[in-house]
Amino acid sequence: MHREDLKRFRSWFGAYVRRFDTPDPLIRRGIRYKAAHTGQVCRNILQIGRSLGLGEGDLLLAETIALFHDLGRFKQVFRYRTFNDRLSENHAWLSVRELEAAAIFTTFTGEERNLILRAIALHNLPVLPPGLEDRQLLFAKLIRDADKLDILRVFAAACTRAGGPDPLLVAALPDTPGYSPELVQNLLRGELCNYAATKNLNDRKLLHLSWIYDIYFPYTLAAVAREGYFRAIMRSLPDTPEIRAVNARLQEHLQRALAACTPTP
Repeated sequence: MHREDLKRFRSWFGAYVRRFDTPDPLIRRGIRYKAAHTGQVCRNILQIGRSLGLGEGDLLLAETIALFHDLGRFKQVFRYRTFNDRLSENHAWLSVRELEAAAIFTTFTGEERNLILRAIALHNLPVLPPGLEDRQLLFAKLIRDADKLDILRVFAAACTRAGGPDPLLVAALPDTPGYSPELVQNLLRGELCNYAATKNLNDRKLLHLSWIYDIYFPYTLAAVAREGYFRAIMRSLPDTPEIRAVNARLQEHLQRALAACTPTP
């Protein structure tokens, strides 16, 4: 892959997004969110990749994956007026179908094309499947970390604002009291939470907190700790003994994970 390919992809992406221009305020808001998200995920994946010492070719592949990872979101919000995959379609699969229909990777090797499409298809799975080849696993982890890092940034900031997150970004979950004991137990056991178990906004906060157990690279862990994303989300939850126990468990995990990433002098 060459830098000229990435320039061509950026131009194509801009034209693709403009196809969904509409006066509808909800759709316009969704398009704006996802365009901004895409740009930040591109920046994130480059920073993570450079922290790993990746070469120029791999950085170009990584940025291409980031550019297209949420391509299906634009058609999704235009067609269904939601970002909820359960109420519409799997946005990762939709992204892959749109890319295959556009046939923009015709000059690529089979390995390059497969790496890009596989990483996009896997980026929103709860966990990665076993048996991935080393390079498939690398690029899948890169996009998942880069994606989570921006979602956490946006969500943590929204949790500190009056009114909270935009309902469009949290599947219109109600901002009601309480939270799911099941999700609390997931967190205390060091497990990821399931989207299907979220019933209100507090549950969505717990789900995002559980992502600490699915972060792969030292750069991402350090950024999460430095920016205080988990602290901001935690402070917006009810102050109960269960939530304090969750906070202690997450802080313990984060500190242990950061220590494991720090070279011994």
